[in-house]
Amino acid sequence: MDILAVDVGGTKVDMAIVKDGTVVSRDRFLNSPSENIVNLIASYTKDRQIDGVGIGVAGQVDYETGTVIFGGNLGWQNFPLGTLLAKELNVPVFVENDANIFALGVWKYELGGTAESVLGITLGTGIGGGFVYEGELLRSKKGASLEIGHMVIEAEGPACTCGSQGCLESLAGGWALEKWYSERTGEKLTGVQIHERARAGDKEAIYLYQRLGYYLGIACASLANILNPDLIVLGASISTTYPLWKEIYEAEFRRRVLPPLKDTPTMVSNLKEAALLGASALVEQALTR
Repeated sequence: MDILAVDVGGTKVDMAIVKDGTVVSRDRFLNSPSENIVNLIASYTKDRQIDGVGIGVAGQVDYETGTVIFGGNLGWQNFPLGTLLAKELNVPVFVENDANIFALGVWKYELGGTAESVLGITLGTGIGGGFVYEGELLRSKKGASLEIGHMVIEAEGPACTCGSQGCLESLAGGWALEKWYSERTGEKLTGVQIHERARAGDKEAIYLYQRLGYYLGIACASLANILNPDLIVLGASISTTYPLWKEIYEAEFRRRVLPPLKDTPTMVSNLKEAALLGASALVEQALTR
């Protein structure tokens, strides 16, 4: 089965052809996908024979209709991506939240489908969550399942892109990290540059990563108390900085989680192309049932 897998982020679009669980070709497009996503995907599939399309999007998604209900970092609201693309390509199209497809990809390809329950957390520009239980994704019809980036951690905390205050994403997301560093130092740096500064001993950068780990520890303890996962798996760009904040994260997690759950392991995914493989798995599940 040849599947087009797509991962749509706020500033880039990754696309790959996946055949039987193997990425056979892959490309990245560094531009805002908000206006030309249908044309971009359609042009990529030109002269390619595919059986279906799986798309992960940062935002709330109605899986049944393929509509992006709300993608705050993309500027999309009630955008019928699945319908438009299926009409254009004349193949089945499945759209899902990007953290959900990350969790599905990790469960199937990194863990071999053996774990009963996996909580996947994506730490990038924003923060997302996906939960797989016995091979099935936790979903709701309104597309808001596990929008953990918008869990309120500090009631009167900083403003978030969703319109609320004190959301986890506004305290530990990539955009928040860049914003806080700029406000504290007067320098506008990318997340990669801040990471480099932290590794070089920059006290402000180290402080911000410690702060990030503190809030993520609080959030993951709450999530573990609710979901009781076998495993918590971190992914996306900020997960690579885990060594900088692992100690404070683990301390806060263990301090706040219920006693039977204190040994719930957290790991960083080593699966290359987890999101793209998850998008492929999404299509395989749907077409083989």
